[in-house]
Amino acid sequence: MAALRRCARCYEPLRATARADARYCGPACRAAAGRARRYHAEAVKIGFAIVSGNKADVGRRCPVCGHWFIPGHGRRRDSLYDEDKCRSAAYRARRRAGRASRLRVAAGRNDTPHGTATAA
Repeated sequence: MAALRRCARCYEPLRATARADARYCGPACRAAAGRARRYHAEAVKIGFAIVSGNKADVGRRCPVCGHWFIPGHGRRRDSLYDEDKCRSAAYRARRRAGRASRLRVAAGRNDTPHGTATAA
């Protein structure tokens, strides 16, 4: 009698027709186990960097509020801002700056009548 094999993640019994080298009950458990491995490896890397004094290698400062944070651990790896409110504030500031420059350009065009050139 063969021993009952179980999923390495959820511990549910594997199907009787599963391959001999199968470790997971399905693709969802396999993907979740891979995410957990990556998360753990990243946490270890961050921990070693902080303990060794190399915080700058794993973290960055938010350009809006100046708070130091670690991108990629619990958030996107390419995140620039530490919180949603900082991302929104940066977006609003870019919109205000763009609107002001468009108004300056529009005001410059209306200074002279259309089709006439000014002599410099």
